[in-house]
Amino acid sequence: MQNSIRNSTISTTIEISENVEVGKLIGRGGRNIKPIERGTGTYIYINTKVNPRQIEIKINKDYKFKDENISLWEWINKAICQIDNLLEDIEVRNRKKDIEKEKNNSRISDNGNHQHATPRNHKKRRMPYTTKARQVRYFKNI
Repeated sequence: MQNSIRNSTISTTIEISENVEVGKLIGRGGRNIKPIERGTGTYIYINTKVNPRQIEIKINKDYKFKDENISLWEWINKAICQIDNLLEDIEVRNRKKDIEKEKNNSRISDNGNHQHATPRNHKKRRMPYTTKARQVRYFKNI
């Protein structure tokens, strides 16, 4: 029975939400996905050609499992847990970035009963004496 399971393909899929970027999921050079693959003996493929995008997790047949007492489904479940944690971390980071972006782009000031939002980089400009006509007027008055 054990040999027939080892030779069959054991796999599962996880859907990726639309607000998760695939590049952040994989990481630069695979730094997010490769440790999960190595630690759980799985092969992880991100399929972006289907809608919604999916993560396919399969058992790596070339992997030498250190603990033979753990079933192959338990290895896949470990990979699923780690990928879920990774997806959650990415979504939390995205939410934090959105909040930071909103804070940087606008300043809300309370003016009585209503609020007025102005961009942070908004400055009142003073015209320097750079135009020729202004320079001439300035120097004639001296």
